[in-house]
Amino acid sequence: MSTSMMKNKQWFDENVTDVDFITAHEDLTPRGPIHVPISSAEILTKFRARAQALGLRLVNEKGALKRDGLRFMYLADVEDDAHPDYALSVGFRNNSDQSLAFSGMCGTHIFVCSNGCCSSIVKPSKMRHTVGNVTRNLGFIDSKIDTIFERFLEDKDAIVGQITAMQSTPLTDAIIGRFVRALNGEWKGEGATRKFVKNPLIGSSNLMQILAELDNPTLNAKNDDSVFRLHNAATYVTTHKMAQRNPAQALMASRALNNIIMGIINPDFSPLGDAVEAEVLEVVEA
Repeated sequence: MSTSMMKNKQWFDENVTDVDFITAHEDLTPRGPIHVPISSAEILTKFRARAQALGLRLVNEKGALKRDGLRFMYLADVEDDAHPDYALSVGFRNNSDQSLAFSGMCGTHIFVCSNGCCSSIVKPSKMRHTVGNVTRNLGFIDSKIDTIFERFLEDKDAIVGQITAMQSTPLTDAIIGRFVRALNGEWKGEGATRKFVKNPLIGSSNLMQILAELDNPTLNAKNDDSVFRLHNAATYVTTHKMAQRNPAQALMASRALNNIIMGIINPDFSPLGDAVEAEVLEVVEA
Protein backbone atom coordinates (compact mmCIF):
# COMPACT_ATOMS: atom_id res chain seq x y z
CA MET A 1 0.00 0.00 0.00
CA SER A 2 1.17 3.52 -0.61
CA THR A 3 0.73 6.77 1.23
CA SER A 4 0.24 8.45 -2.13
CA MET A 5 -1.85 5.86 -3.92
CA MET A 6 -3.00 7.66 -7.04
CA LYS A 7 -6.42 7.64 -8.64
CA ASN A 8 -7.25 4.88 -11.08
CA LYS A 9 -10.30 3.56 -12.83
CA GLN A 10 -10.54 0.25 -11.00
CA TRP A 11 -10.06 1.19 -7.33
CA PHE A 12 -11.57 3.75 -4.97
CA ASP A 13 -8.71 5.44 -3.14
CA GLU A 14 -10.48 8.19 -1.19
CA ASN A 15 -12.69 7.75 1.89
CA VAL A 16 -11.92 4.02 1.85
CA THR A 17 -11.11 3.81 5.55
CA ASP A 18 -14.53 5.25 6.36
CA VAL A 19 -16.90 2.49 7.46
CA ASP A 20 -19.98 4.22 6.05
CA PHE A 21 -18.30 4.65 2.64
CA ILE A 22 -17.28 0.98 2.57
CA THR A 23 -20.79 -0.09 3.56
CA ALA A 24 -22.28 2.00 0.77
CA HIS A 25 -19.97 0.64 -1.93
CA GLU A 26 -19.11 -2.97 -1.03
CA ASP A 27 -20.88 -5.78 -2.87
CA LEU A 28 -22.09 -8.56 -0.55
CA THR A 29 -24.03 -10.53 -3.15
CA PRO A 30 -23.62 -14.32 -2.58
CA ARG A 31 -21.79 -16.09 -5.43
CA GLY A 32 -23.18 -19.55 -4.68
CA PRO A 33 -25.45 -21.58 -2.37
CA ILE A 34 -22.98 -21.65 0.53
CA HIS A 35 -21.19 -18.36 -0.17
CA VAL A 36 -21.75 -15.68 2.48
CA PRO A 37 -19.61 -12.58 1.79
CA ILE A 38 -18.00 -11.05 4.89
CA SER A 39 -18.48 -7.30 5.18
CA SER A 40 -15.19 -5.39 5.00
CA ALA A 41 -16.85 -2.58 6.97
CA GLU A 42 -17.63 -5.03 9.78
CA ILE A 43 -14.10 -6.44 9.75
CA LEU A 44 -12.58 -2.96 9.88
CA THR A 45 -14.77 -2.00 12.85
CA LYS A 46 -13.72 -5.13 14.75
CA PHE A 47 -10.08 -4.70 13.68
CA ARG A 48 -9.89 -1.19 15.12
CA ALA A 49 -11.61 -2.27 18.33
CA ARG A 50 -9.13 -5.11 18.84
CA ALA A 51 -6.15 -2.81 18.29
CA GLN A 52 -7.52 -0.40 20.88
CA ALA A 53 -8.05 -3.24 23.35
CA LEU A 54 -4.40 -4.25 22.91
CA GLY A 55 -3.23 -0.67 23.49
CA LEU A 56 -2.07 -0.28 19.87
CA ARG A 57 -2.72 3.09 18.24
CA LEU A 58 -3.39 2.79 14.52
CA VAL A 59 -2.30 5.84 12.51
CA ASN A 60 -1.86 6.76 8.84
CA GLU A 61 -4.66 4.44 7.78
CA LYS A 62 -4.79 3.61 4.07
CA GLY A 63 -7.18 1.50 2.08
CA ALA A 64 -8.21 0.44 -1.41
CA LEU A 65 -11.67 -0.71 -2.46
CA LYS A 66 -12.33 -2.17 -5.91
CA ARG A 67 -14.94 -0.07 -7.65
CA ASP A 68 -17.08 -3.16 -8.19
CA GLY A 69 -17.18 -3.49 -4.38
CA LEU A 70 -15.70 -6.99 -4.32
CA ARG A 71 -12.16 -6.47 -2.99
CA PHE A 72 -10.83 -4.42 -0.09
CA MET A 73 -7.41 -3.88 1.48
CA TYR A 74 -6.49 -1.95 4.60
CA LEU A 75 -3.13 -1.05 6.16
CA ALA A 76 -2.25 1.15 9.13
CA ASP A 77 0.93 2.09 10.97
CA VAL A 78 1.21 1.13 14.61
CA GLU A 79 2.49 4.21 16.43
CA ASP A 80 5.84 3.53 18.09
CA ASP A 81 8.41 6.16 19.08
CA ALA A 82 11.23 3.59 19.13
CA HIS A 83 11.88 3.85 15.38
CA PRO A 84 12.17 7.40 13.99
CA ASP A 85 12.69 6.35 10.34
CA TYR A 86 10.01 3.71 9.94
CA ALA A 87 6.95 2.20 11.55
CA LEU A 88 5.58 -1.31 11.58
CA SER A 89 2.21 -1.78 9.98
CA VAL A 90 -0.65 -4.25 10.19
CA GLY A 91 -3.73 -4.78 8.08
CA PHE A 92 -5.89 -7.19 6.14
CA ARG A 93 -7.34 -7.96 2.75
CA ASN A 94 -10.87 -9.20 2.15
CA ASN A 95 -12.38 -10.38 -1.13
CA SER A 96 -16.12 -11.00 -1.27
CA ASP A 97 -16.04 -12.60 -4.74
CA GLN A 98 -14.68 -16.01 -3.62
CA SER A 99 -11.25 -15.30 -5.17
CA LEU A 100 -9.34 -15.10 -1.87
CA ALA A 101 -10.27 -15.53 1.76
CA PHE A 102 -10.10 -12.81 4.40
CA SER A 103 -6.51 -12.77 5.69
CA GLY A 104 -4.12 -10.58 7.63
CA MET A 105 -0.81 -9.01 6.68
CA CYS A 106 2.12 -7.29 8.41
CA GLY A 107 4.86 -5.09 7.07
CA THR A 108 6.74 -1.82 7.29
CA HIS A 109 5.99 1.76 6.46
CA ILE A 110 9.12 3.82 5.96
CA PHE A 111 8.69 7.44 6.96
CA VAL A 112 11.73 8.79 5.12
CA CYS A 113 10.46 7.68 1.73
CA SER A 114 6.77 7.05 2.38
CA ASN A 115 6.94 3.44 1.19
CA GLY A 116 4.74 0.65 2.39
CA CYS A 117 6.16 -2.87 2.20
CA CYS A 118 4.23 -6.00 3.06
CA SER A 119 6.60 -8.42 4.82
CA SER A 120 4.19 -11.22 5.66
CA ILE A 121 0.77 -12.65 4.96
CA VAL A 122 -0.83 -14.37 7.95
CA LYS A 123 -2.31 -17.55 6.54
CA PRO A 124 -3.82 -18.89 9.81
CA SER A 125 -6.02 -15.79 9.83
CA LYS A 126 -7.66 -16.86 6.58
CA MET A 127 -11.42 -17.24 6.71
CA ARG A 128 -13.49 -18.60 3.87
CA HIS A 129 -16.76 -16.84 3.09
CA THR A 130 -19.04 -19.82 3.70
CA VAL A 131 -22.27 -20.45 5.59
CA GLY A 132 -20.44 -22.62 8.13
CA ASN A 133 -17.92 -19.92 8.99
CA VAL A 134 -20.09 -16.83 8.89
CA THR A 135 -23.58 -17.74 10.09
CA ARG A 136 -22.87 -20.63 12.43
CA ASN A 137 -19.88 -19.20 14.25
CA LEU A 138 -20.41 -15.54 15.05
CA GLY A 139 -17.07 -15.25 16.89
CA PHE A 140 -15.00 -16.58 14.00
CA ILE A 141 -14.14 -13.16 12.59
CA ASP A 142 -12.98 -12.01 16.02
CA SER A 143 -10.72 -15.05 16.41
CA LYS A 144 -9.13 -14.46 13.00
CA ILE A 145 -8.48 -10.80 13.86
CA ASP A 146 -6.88 -11.95 17.11
CA THR A 147 -4.57 -14.18 15.06
CA ILE A 148 -3.48 -11.23 12.91
CA PHE A 149 -2.47 -9.15 15.92
CA GLU A 150 -0.81 -12.13 17.63
CA ARG A 151 1.39 -12.66 14.59
CA PHE A 152 2.11 -8.94 14.34
CA LEU A 153 3.36 -8.88 17.93
CA GLU A 154 5.39 -12.05 17.33
CA ASP A 155 6.96 -10.86 14.06
CA LYS A 156 7.64 -7.20 14.79
CA ASP A 157 11.12 -7.79 16.22
CA ALA A 158 12.03 -9.91 13.20
CA ILE A 159 10.85 -7.16 10.82
CA VAL A 160 13.00 -4.65 12.69
CA GLY A 161 15.88 -7.10 12.36
CA GLN A 162 15.42 -7.24 8.59
CA ILE A 163 15.60 -3.46 8.31
CA THR A 164 18.68 -3.32 10.55
CA ALA A 165 20.39 -5.97 8.40
CA MET A 166 19.71 -4.02 5.22
CA GLN A 167 20.89 -0.75 6.76
CA SER A 168 24.16 -2.36 7.90
CA THR A 169 24.98 -4.11 4.59
CA PRO A 170 26.88 -2.07 1.95
CA LEU A 171 25.20 -2.01 -1.45
CA THR A 172 27.57 -3.52 -4.04
CA ASP A 173 27.40 -4.17 -7.77
CA ALA A 174 27.33 -7.90 -7.01
CA ILE A 175 24.20 -7.51 -4.88
CA ILE A 176 22.51 -5.41 -7.56
CA GLY A 177 23.42 -8.02 -10.18
CA ARG A 178 21.91 -10.85 -8.15
CA PHE A 179 18.80 -8.76 -7.58
CA VAL A 180 18.36 -8.09 -11.31
CA ARG A 181 18.78 -11.77 -12.16
CA ALA A 182 16.21 -12.76 -9.54
CA LEU A 183 13.68 -10.28 -10.91
CA ASN A 184 14.19 -11.42 -14.50
CA GLY A 185 13.28 -14.97 -13.53
CA GLU A 186 14.95 -18.31 -12.87
CA TRP A 187 15.74 -21.65 -14.49
CA LYS A 188 13.58 -24.50 -13.25
CA GLY A 189 13.66 -28.23 -13.84
CA GLU A 190 16.37 -30.58 -15.04
CA GLY A 191 17.46 -31.95 -18.40
CA ALA A 192 14.88 -31.76 -21.18
CA THR A 193 12.32 -30.20 -18.83
CA ARG A 194 14.61 -27.34 -17.82
CA LYS A 195 13.15 -23.95 -18.78
CA PHE A 196 13.43 -20.29 -17.89
CA VAL A 197 10.46 -19.01 -15.89
CA LYS A 198 9.91 -15.27 -15.77
CA ASN A 199 9.06 -13.58 -12.47
CA PRO A 200 5.22 -13.54 -12.36
CA LEU A 201 5.01 -10.34 -10.31
CA ILE A 202 7.58 -7.98 -11.81
CA GLY A 203 7.81 -7.11 -15.51
CA SER A 204 10.82 -5.71 -17.35
CA SER A 205 9.45 -2.15 -17.26
CA ASN A 206 9.04 -2.35 -13.49
CA LEU A 207 12.61 -3.62 -13.14
CA MET A 208 13.92 -0.67 -15.16
CA GLN A 209 11.88 1.69 -12.97
CA ILE A 210 13.46 0.18 -9.84
CA LEU A 211 16.98 0.65 -11.23
CA ALA A 212 16.18 4.24 -12.23
CA GLU A 213 14.81 4.90 -8.74
CA LEU A 214 17.95 3.39 -7.24
CA ASP A 215 20.14 5.82 -9.21
CA ASN A 216 17.95 8.86 -8.53
CA PRO A 217 15.73 8.36 -5.48
CA THR A 218 12.50 10.32 -5.57
CA LEU A 219 12.04 10.46 -1.82
CA ASN A 220 14.75 8.36 -0.19
CA ALA A 221 18.04 9.75 1.15
CA LYS A 222 20.42 10.13 -1.80
CA ASN A 223 23.53 9.43 0.30
CA ASP A 224 22.38 6.04 1.57
CA ASP A 225 24.91 3.47 0.35
CA SER A 226 23.33 0.50 2.09
CA VAL A 227 21.05 -2.28 0.80
CA PHE A 228 18.22 -0.36 2.42
CA ARG A 229 18.44 2.03 -0.53
CA LEU A 230 17.75 -0.85 -2.92
CA HIS A 231 14.83 -1.96 -0.76
CA ASN A 232 13.39 1.54 -0.77
CA ALA A 233 13.74 1.82 -4.55
CA ALA A 234 11.94 -1.51 -5.02
CA THR A 235 9.10 -0.72 -2.65
CA TYR A 236 8.71 2.79 -4.06
CA VAL A 237 8.00 1.37 -7.50
CA THR A 238 5.53 -1.21 -6.20
CA THR A 239 3.65 1.15 -3.88
CA HIS A 240 3.75 4.32 -5.99
CA LYS A 241 3.69 2.91 -9.52
CA MET A 242 2.22 -0.59 -9.59
CA ALA A 243 -0.39 0.31 -6.96
CA GLN A 244 -1.94 2.78 -9.37
CA ARG A 245 -3.13 -0.12 -11.52
CA ASN A 246 -3.38 -3.10 -9.20
CA PRO A 247 -2.95 -2.52 -5.43
CA ALA A 248 -3.40 -6.23 -4.69
CA GLN A 249 -0.56 -7.26 -6.99
CA ALA A 250 1.61 -4.42 -5.70
CA LEU A 251 1.13 -5.76 -2.18
CA MET A 252 2.31 -9.23 -3.17
CA ALA A 253 5.20 -7.78 -5.18
CA SER A 254 6.44 -5.70 -2.24
CA ARG A 255 6.58 -8.84 -0.09
CA ALA A 256 8.36 -10.82 -2.83
CA LEU A 257 10.97 -8.09 -3.36
CA ASN A 258 11.59 -7.80 0.37
CA ASN A 259 12.21 -11.54 0.57
CA ILE A 260 14.47 -11.55 -2.51
CA ILE A 261 16.68 -8.81 -1.06
CA MET A 262 16.87 -10.46 2.35
CA GLY A 263 17.72 -13.81 0.74
CA ILE A 264 20.62 -12.19 -1.11
CA ILE A 265 22.24 -10.66 1.97
CA ASN A 266 21.42 -13.52 4.34
CA PRO A 267 21.58 -17.11 3.04
CA ASP A 268 19.82 -18.32 6.20
CA PHE A 269 16.90 -15.93 5.77
CA SER A 270 13.42 -17.38 6.27
CA PRO A 271 10.47 -15.30 5.03
CA LEU A 272 7.98 -14.13 7.60
CA GLY A 273 4.35 -15.11 7.34
CA ASP A 274 3.08 -18.03 5.35
CA ALA A 275 3.24 -19.30 1.80
CA VAL A 276 0.22 -17.85 0.03
CA GLU A 277 -1.44 -17.97 -3.33
CA ALA A 278 -0.31 -15.05 -5.48
CA GLU A 279 -3.09 -13.00 -7.01
CA VAL A 280 -1.60 -12.42 -10.43
CA LEU A 281 -3.95 -11.78 -13.30
CA GLU A 282 -1.30 -10.07 -15.40
CA VAL A 283 2.08 -8.47 -14.87
CA VAL A 284 1.42 -4.81 -14.13
CA GLU A 285 3.99 -2.60 -15.78
CA ALA A 286 4.75 0.71 -14.07
